[in-house]
Amino acid sequence: MTVFDSSYANQYDLLYADKDYVAECDLVAAAASSHDVAMSRVLDIGCGTGGHSLEWARRGVACVGVDMSPSMITLAEEKAAGLPIALRPEFLVGDAQSFQADGEFDVATMMFAVLGYMADNDAVVAALRNARRHLRLGGLFAFDCWYGPAVLSVRPEDRVRVVEGAKGQTIRSASTTVDSLRQLAHVNFRLWTVAGDRYLGHAEETHAMRFFFAQELKLLLQVAGFRLSSIVRFPDGGEPSDDSWNVFCECVAV
Repeated sequence: MTVFDSSYANQYDLLYADKDYVAECDLVAAAASSHDVAMSRVLDIGCGTGGHSLEWARRGVACVGVDMSPSMITLAEEKAAGLPIALRPEFLVGDAQSFQADGEFDVATMMFAVLGYMADNDAVVAALRNARRHLRLGGLFAFDCWYGPAVLSVRPEDRVRVVEGAKGQTIRSASTTVDSLRQLAHVNFRLWTVAGDRYLGHAEETHAMRFFFAQELKLLLQVAGFRLSSIVRFPDGGEPSDDSWNVFCECVAV
């Protein structure tokens, strides 16, 4: 089953309309500042429909966004068309493990749990090493991910959400099964779109999400050429606990 196919991608911005891209870019910018890293060029790995990339562009930061979904990249490019040409990010279709972007970057990010889409250790290390190849020495790598202690202690709940769009309502259900041995949460998304009493369509995707533990992350990052500088609750900061579903990591390219 394809992940982020056009049916799901076309609903993405509607479903995540409350995502605070400005605050998340502020968080990354603060991390860069604390490590004395200039932000001339940012690499947005797993950029989706371009929410972070476009915010960097609005701040005058050159940005390259990469995503494995052509449908997501198409939407990102359509949104970027509203910006002056000189500010528009560059967007590439590519896998986090193997894409190639030109030049060297000061900051690389994998926001919105992108690292979790690397299901096994080989994929995780390949993606981290590819991020490292694109960063200058001393550059910042920042990402958020699902935190293992919370996944195993809190456990994911089935959820249903209804959102209003210009063409009608989208109903999304999410049900999750946890594979503790492989550290994967299999999230099954089902979307129905209706307008009044008219049924407009249905889409279904299953996302296998890897969850991580602190010492594991430290080792994986070290193998890939990074030093883990800090790991805090995401997005509010502070030491993670067993109910902290997401964590934010700041790493230095060494």
